[in-house]
Amino acid sequence: MAQISIPIPEEQINSAVREAAKELGLVPKSDLKGITWDINEFRKQCCGGKSANWVRTFIFDEFPETDYENGGWCIAPHKQAGTKGTTIFAYEATRWMEAHKYDIDWNARLANYSKSRRP
Repeated sequence: MAQISIPIPEEQINSAVREAAKELGLVPKSDLKGITWDINEFRKQCCGGKSANWVRTFIFDEFPETDYENGGWCIAPHKQAGTKGTTIFAYEATRWMEAHKYDIDWNARLANYSKSRRP
C-alpha cells in the first residue's frame, strides 16, 4: 500500500493550535499585567458587583495586606487625602482574590457589620 504525504505549512498548523487552545480556554483572554482598575471596575470584575462600601469594609478593612502601604495591590483603599481615588493593580488583585475567595464572608451585610462594630 502506497503512502501519500501532504505537506501542511507550519504557520497553518500553529494557527490551528492557537485557535484550539483559545476555544478550550487554555489561553488567558487578556493579560492584566500593567492594568489598573478603580474601585468600580474591581468590584464588578472580582466581587460580584458588591457595593464599593462593601468591598472597602469586607475586603480592604478585613485584609489589611491588600493595602499598598502594607505590600498589597490597592492604593488608597479609602480615598486618602492627596489621591484621586482608589487604584487597584488588576493582575495582583485577581491572583489574591483567587487565593482568598474562601476567606471572604460573601454573605456579610453592611447593616449587621456596623451594628456589631459599635462600642
